[in-house]
Amino acid sequence: MDRQLELAIVGESGSGKTTTGLAILRLISSQGAISFDGNRIDNLKEKSLRPLRKDMQVVFQDPYGSLSPRMSVLQIVAEGLEIQNPSMSQSAREAEVAESLQEVGLDPANMHRYPHEFSGGQRQRIAIARALALSPKFIMLDEPTSALDMSVQAQVVELLRRLQDKHGLSYLFISHDLKVVRALANEMIVMRAGKVEERGPAAEIFAHPQSDYTKALLSAAFLSSMKS
Repeated sequence: MDRQLELAIVGESGSGKTTTGLAILRLISSQGAISFDGNRIDNLKEKSLRPLRKDMQVVFQDPYGSLSPRMSVLQIVAEGLEIQNPSMSQSAREAEVAESLQEVGLDPANMHRYPHEFSGGQRQRIAIARALALSPKFIMLDEPTSALDMSVQAQVVELLRRLQDKHGLSYLFISHDLKVVRALANEMIVMRAGKVEERGPAAEIFAHPQSDYTKALLSAAFLSSMKS
C-alpha cells in the first residue's frame, strides 16, 4: 500500500502545535477553512460533525492521564463504539475490542483489567486501540511518545507505521522530538508563536532548513548526536 500522509507539526513549547491540531479536529473554535476528506467542516454544527467523529480520532500525550482509572480496558476501548453504534450488541463490541487490542500488541484476555495495572507503553497502546476501534481515516497524535523511554518510543513508532500500512491511515503528528519526527513524518510544519515558520517535505526541511528558527531547532535537537 502506498504510504499515507504523515504530517508533523513541530516547534518549541507554546508555539501553538496542539492548539492547531485541536482546531483541525473542531474540538476548539477557530477561524479559517478546514476540510476533511474533500469537504469543508469548519461551518458544520456539532450534530453534523458527530457522524464524522469516528473518522477523526486522537491519541493524547499522557498515557497515565488520558485513560480513566475507573474504567476497564474493555470500557475504555468500547466507549466510542457505544456512542457511534449504540445498537451493536455487547458480544460484538467485545469482539471489536479484542481485535483492536490484538492489533496494538496487547492480550485481549486482559481487557477486564484497569489502566493502573499496565506500564506506560502498554497504556499508550490502549489509547491507540481506542482510536483504532472506530476504523478512522485520520488520527492526531499529540506527543504520543514523549512520556515513554527511548526503547518504548521506538516500539510505538514501529507500531504506528505498521497500523498505517495496514489501514491506510493519515497521521497528524505533533511533537517537539525531532528525532522521532524524522523517523515518522513525510511532511512537516514548523511553528513559532502561533504562526507557520516553514513547511514542506520533511526530508527537505531536515536537509536544507530555510529559516533561522528552523536551523536553531534542528541544531539543538541533533547537536549531541553529531558530536558522538
